[in-house]
Amino acid sequence: MRNLLLAVIIVLLAPAAAAADEVVSERLDLLQRQSVIIDHQRLVGNVRAQARREGVIVQVPQLFIYLYDHSGSWHLDGFRRGFERELNLTVKRERRARTMVRLDRLLGNVTDRSGERIEIADLPEGDVFILLYRRDNCEECEKVEEAVTQWLGEATELSAVWMDVWMDRQPEG
Repeated sequence: MRNLLLAVIIVLLAPAAAAADEVVSERLDLLQRQSVIIDHQRLVGNVRAQARREGVIVQVPQLFIYLYDHSGSWHLDGFRRGFERELNLTVKRERRARTMVRLDRLLGNVTDRSGERIEIADLPEGDVFILLYRRDNCEECEKVEEAVTQWLGEATELSAVWMDVWMDRQPEG
């Protein structure tokens, strides 16, 4: 009985997971540079507004969505139930956010796992670029990831480049 239940769960969940994998053209693991983390922790003021406008990341999760031309489109601080409906409308209508940090500025604060810097020119092509700032064992980060993955599974016409930006990991080597 237990094996049957497990098989049913796998069959039910597999199409959604496969659909999400199909629209994510590439998934990158990036690391926020330690010096940047320390600098951001020293800043005072409205950290939510600083995250959106200047890329100051103190709290996670922080979700940034950029369109195909690397223009800022959407930002989420923390987790809010049902946010994917607003995200969907914003991306489908290709709305740009006037007061959102530029993608190149966020990329200037990160490295890949080997410690190498990442430039916009290094990114693969995609319809949307997703940056999810997160930590290990972060329940809210997992909820944001689940919601965005579900949204991508339903937005089959979009190809996505997903970048997990880890705040608590160090480069290898």
